[in-house]
Amino acid sequence: MNIVDFFKNLLNSLVGTSLERMKLINTMNQNFKDSYCCGELDRFCKVSVTIGDVNYAHEMSAFFLRSGFRISIENDNNLKDSEIREISQYILSNKPFIRQLMTLGFDTLLVGGKHSKKETQYSLKSYTQLGGFSLE
Repeated sequence: MNIVDFFKNLLNSLVGTSLERMKLINTMNQNFKDSYCCGELDRFCKVSVTIGDVNYAHEMSAFFLRSGFRISIENDNNLKDSEIREISQYILSNKPFIRQLMTLGFDTLLVGGKHSKKETQYSLKSYTQLGGFSLE
């Protein structure tokens, strides 16, 4: 672990990020790194907590400064909008994962490039299909 990662983890723990959230983010980041390094993925992604959209809040949302779940495509040269949509739809089509994110306090999914500033955002509650029940 380098010093920057150490401080990120420390800051996350001090501002109320649960250990479960940190574990999910760290696991996903390690899996993205492993998949990129062994050639399974062409794009290197990182997951982080960011500012969510207050319009997407639900009953389980964390404070809006910590309610966004961001997937950043680090090597975003020649990044196509279709690649962002593909990643987004893969996440959004996994209903159990969306519900898990929501129980961890996330309400906004953001997917985009690190340098290109192309980014899309989604309301997680719109993708849960909770049988007509609303999480407002």
